Amino acid sequence: MDAEDHINKYPWNDDEEFLFKAVIVFAMRAHVNSAIQISDIVICNVTPRVSFWFVVTSPSNSSEPLQSAEVKNAIRLERNRINSAFLLDDNTLEFLAIPPTLPPEATSSSKSWMIVFGVVVGLLGVASILLVVSGIRNRKKRKNAKTEDEENCEERTKSTDTAENGASLCSLDSSEGVDNETFDNITYF
Repeated sequence: MDAEDHINKYPWNDDEEFLFKAVIVFAMRAHVNSAIQISDIVICNVTPRVSFWFVVTSPSNSSEPLQSAEVKNAIRLERNRINSAFLLDDNTLEFLAIPPTLPPEATSSSKSWMIVFGVVVGLLGVASILLVVSGIRNRKKRKNAKTEDEENCEERTKSTDTAENGASLCSLDSSEGVDNETFDNITYF
């Protein structure tokens, strides 16, 4: 792409010049003087690469320019609207000696460490609740197991009544006339 194609690609015509003047008038009316008209904006030394300088004259005397501090302040305050009118940004539309008005940095309402802290505390809370619940369940299981063992033990002792030497008391009947020597050896106190 040669330089001439680049120049022709973005022509600066009378309509764009009128739009620029209108946006500058808007800024001046909003922050300096509500009587300023488009005729009070003078554009000078327009180059093919759309470089120019402009002067804002007083509405009461067209030969008297407004103070540059007032013009700079009005442009700085309305910089976003000027950029938006031309679909540009601070990198593509430059006003010399007027620093761009940057939007304030976006700051999150919560710090990132607070989010991490909240997640860690939440996990610790869930883990402690799970430990307590599992401990209660284990205790109930042990208690149920003990009661089942005791019931099984009682059932076993009821079903088999045995003496110390292992002879069944039920099988010993004195009416049959069988003498059991084990009973003779039992000493009563």
